[in-house]
Amino acid sequence: MALLLLVGSVVAAKGVPTVFAHRGCWSKSSSGEFIIPENSVAAVTMAARMGYAGIECDVKKTKDGKLVVLHDNSINRTLRNAADYSKVEGKVRLKDLTFEQVRNNYLLESENPQLRTPIPTLEQILVECKKQGITPMLHSSVPESYKVAQSMFGDNWICFTDRYELLKQVREYSACTILYAVSRGTAEEHIAALRELGGVCGVSTMNHKLYTPQYCKALTDAGYIVQASVFRSPREVVAQRNGVTFQLTDFSIMPSHKPDAKWRSNGRKLVKCGSYRGAESIACGAVVVDIIYSGTIEVAINGRNYTLTRQSMGRDMIGNRFFDLAPEIKISAKEGANIRRATTKLYEY
Repeated sequence: MALLLLVGSVVAAKGVPTVFAHRGCWSKSSSGEFIIPENSVAAVTMAARMGYAGIECDVKKTKDGKLVVLHDNSINRTLRNAADYSKVEGKVRLKDLTFEQVRNNYLLESENPQLRTPIPTLEQILVECKKQGITPMLHSSVPESYKVAQSMFGDNWICFTDRYELLKQVREYSACTILYAVSRGTAEEHIAALRELGGVCGVSTMNHKLYTPQYCKALTDAGYIVQASVFRSPREVVAQRNGVTFQLTDFSIMPSHKPDAKWRSNGRKLVKCGSYRGAESIACGAVVVDIIYSGTIEVAINGRNYTLTRQSMGRDMIGNRFFDLAPEIKISAKEGANIRRATTKLYEY
């Protein structure tokens, strides 16, 4: 197996989804505190380092109309007080703060003092995407944010929102990739909406029940993108199995191309059932488990457990990134299951 290298491209190898890092490639410690903050410049840099095609980011406006990158409407979950790094008490909404107030009085939460930076502007995130050669996916309902992306990237960015009228406005001046966020509906209804938008476009959803094999085939046969949005495995694996073409994810990393020569990799075949544990902690790594099996099996990657089921013999891949761990993989078969092949590959960045 090889690791998917998609930097600077939104085109995946056949049968492998193009993978985007949700809010960038962030990480948390065992205590729950951010190490690499989400929606940060550092999260963009790490996403490129780990081979993601691009990053999704969330755009908001301050009280005085400045564009910054933040997921929540409030700053409490991801920012701390700048004066003493204490938690922000009481709900503090971004829209009630001026740009100067939010930049001067608060810092991103991180165990690493060097990453306790002010909230990034949209331009800072886009500059880092351009520097790293990866594609920005703007999850935004702020029309001005799309104009900024267009001015910096031409048509080489992704517009992502559930506001259909806003997507139509974007299409008037941009040939960028458009993803229409949906939660319900039929393939026929969505194809009709995408046909009206025109150009390179597709749908994205967090509703795992929507993406059946029939739904994915209908859209991809019509030439449209199908994105699974932040599914947890095994639903993420099932979405891949059913034919999604884009995957927006918090933690997975999927294989396709050969690893870059500067990355050290090694493989270990696991026959039937087995386990592997690295001898030393890896500061920044990823693992891909490639399994051909039938029945129900359990896979544990660095303490994260997955139960996968196939009615007939077939292939699934599970990916996981990790930080400051000695990687550990365990595979076991439930009664009646048949594992024909199970191979794991580790990557150190």
